[in-house]
Amino acid sequence: MLIWRYGKKWQLALYLVISLAASSLNVGIAWILSRFIAAATARNFAMFLASAWLALAIFVGLGVVEWLAMTTNAAIVKTVNLRIKAIMIRYMVDDEPLTTDSGKDISFMTNDLKMLETNGTTNELLILSDALTFIGAMVGAFAFDWVTALAFFAGNMLPVGISALTQKTIGHASEQWSAANASWTGQLKDFLAGLDTARAYQANGAVKSRTGKLAANLEGRLFHMNFIIGTTQAAATIVSLVLGVLLPFGAGVWRIILGASTVASFIGVVQLSNDMRNPLLEALNAFNKWGATKPITAKVRTAEEALSAKTDTGKALPGDAATQALAMRNATVTINGKPILENLSLAIQPGEKVLLMAPSGYGKSTLLRVLQGEIPLAGGTYTIGGVPANQVNRVALRKHFGLVKQSPFLFNDTLRYNLTLGAEFTDEAIMTAIAQAGLSDLVADKGLDYQIVENGQNLSGGQIQRIEIARALLRQRPVLLADEATSALDDKLADQVRRQFLAGPETLIEVGHQVPAAVQAQYDRVIHLDQIAGGPEPAATPAETDKAEPSAVAQPA
Repeated sequence: MLIWRYGKKWQLALYLVISLAASSLNVGIAWILSRFIAAATARNFAMFLASAWLALAIFVGLGVVEWLAMTTNAAIVKTVNLRIKAIMIRYMVDDEPLTTDSGKDISFMTNDLKMLETNGTTNELLILSDALTFIGAMVGAFAFDWVTALAFFAGNMLPVGISALTQKTIGHASEQWSAANASWTGQLKDFLAGLDTARAYQANGAVKSRTGKLAANLEGRLFHMNFIIGTTQAAATIVSLVLGVLLPFGAGVWRIILGASTVASFIGVVQLSNDMRNPLLEALNAFNKWGATKPITAKVRTAEEALSAKTDTGKALPGDAATQALAMRNATVTINGKPILENLSLAIQPGEKVLLMAPSGYGKSTLLRVLQGEIPLAGGTYTIGGVPANQVNRVALRKHFGLVKQSPFLFNDTLRYNLTLGAEFTDEAIMTAIAQAGLSDLVADKGLDYQIVENGQNLSGGQIQRIEIARALLRQRPVLLADEATSALDDKLADQVRRQFLAGPETLIEVGHQVPAAVQAQYDRVIHLDQIAGGPEPAATPAETDKAEPSAVAQPA
């Protein structure tokens, strides 16, 4: 149960006590009603007056208990929601593969988790309170007239079978809706982000048509799921009314006719039959909706298990991490079952400046993610200082690398925050990185507290790239990974930044597509990935011939 696994046990215990009190007060109402009937039958006004005072106390008590139940219910829902969201955020930030579709994550964190709250957590609490109400009503009804109560009990229990038979169908319909919802959210995000492109090429009609089809599919799946739930509920209602009302009423009236029971006892049982039938139907409906959340719960459990499996107890990087070589042997990378890199072997020595080249789409950017440990190998080995990277403490591994992306991401925050990302650095260190990245003019003009809007729309492409470069230089990691790092800069600034990279003590691994021969010559080695992956070792370029040490050459597959 969600409320047991992710809630606070004392809150759940309090809710159960409150629900039990409410159930007892419902029995008290039936007892008072029975006393009213008995007073009327005996024409005893004193008995009626005493019962009225008791009824007033019970009614007030029931109101207070219901308020406590709603307040506790809200507190439990809040606790569960925060715990689940914390787990999912931690998983997405720390562990989820970077190849995951972000649109699906957005859909899950908004739509799916809201459904988990309304159909999962809330309905679990409802089922518990209804169960206690049902049990209390049964105990009270048996005290009045056990035969009539047994008739009501048997009639009200039969609809349970209908719910059990439809759980699998409802769960399948829920999975289809969740998949359609994720597709809708992901595509909608893309459409909104690419509106300028659609308008520029007059693709408005295509965008609206595809969006309309996705919306129709989503609403169709939702209707299908709600139709099954509604049909199940209707069938259960019919069975419950026929078997849980008509037949038990006949049994009770027959016992009065035979003199085996009294009208007062029968009225008490009838009153409590409502607290048997209504909570049962409500619980069945809640159970059906709860069943629809199983696929969502499974995703939360998967994230929770992934987090528990990675406890950051891996090995530390050996010795001075900055002096450790990186080595891959027969490395193979697959994403969604598709091979991206195959049988790649290379060795990079500490402090070496290496340029990795390959045609577009070859997987150069993917290789950098593999080096960071963000994408696991499907085959082969990857070691740092002889230690398998997948056995290294993940925080230590991530701190080993700086990354300059070709398409940087900027937060909707200040320039300072976009450089530091909330970490503490001295002003001197920040200004040094700013100067090295060629950001001095921007900082002098706007200041470090300059507010950057969404996606850096108030900055030029070159300024965005320089912020990304400054982030990496600020942290001075042992290994700097650069993905087309200077592609958005003019030739003069690109040369300045590149020389800064090459002059530093850190290992530089840069990937490029079309790099002039004069620029290639500035690196210790140039490795053509398309020539060494799955094939023989490439012939050395002039840069390799002049500068590469024998132990630093790429290893053949």
